[in-house]
Amino acid sequence: MTTERELEPLRLAYDESVRALADQASALESLRSRAGTVFAATALVISFLGGQAILRSEASPFELSLASAGGWATILFIVLAVLTLAILWPYRIRFSISAGRMLAIIDQRSAENPVTPAEALRELALRHEAMYDYNAARIRQLYWCFRIAIVLLVGEVAAWIEVLREVT
Repeated sequence: MTTERELEPLRLAYDESVRALADQASALESLRSRAGTVFAATALVISFLGGQAILRSEASPFELSLASAGGWATILFIVLAVLTLAILWPYRIRFSISAGRMLAIIDQRSAENPVTPAEALRELALRHEAMYDYNAARIRQLYWCFRIAIVLLVGEVAAWIEVLREVT
């Protein structure tokens, strides 16, 4: 029989694995919130600065070619929108273990060889770690999308300012 003292390190590992997953879920939610803000900002930039550029371009024609600042601003907007929507897309990222799945594992063991509390805590902590590692790779990609989107937003603003400079 496992004593309380022997379970303590396993409980610590389990508690830390739960905390790590909770932190990861919080970080993803924060990232998605910031991506929504960037998406709203880029929509404001294109509607305000792009609208001003089109309104002011009556004297000199507004051009959307790849060689023009307006074309680049539009391309940056499209790429930025795709990146932020990729972050906001509802991916299948797991932060908890199905009770049914855990019970199925326990039920597979025979009555002569039941799952001990130590084995259960160890298995849960290891499964949490595997989930954390799986999620971390996907979340890392989403953070890179966010970083690139921020740079593109700055580029989009600069391109629209250049368009406004050209048409005034």
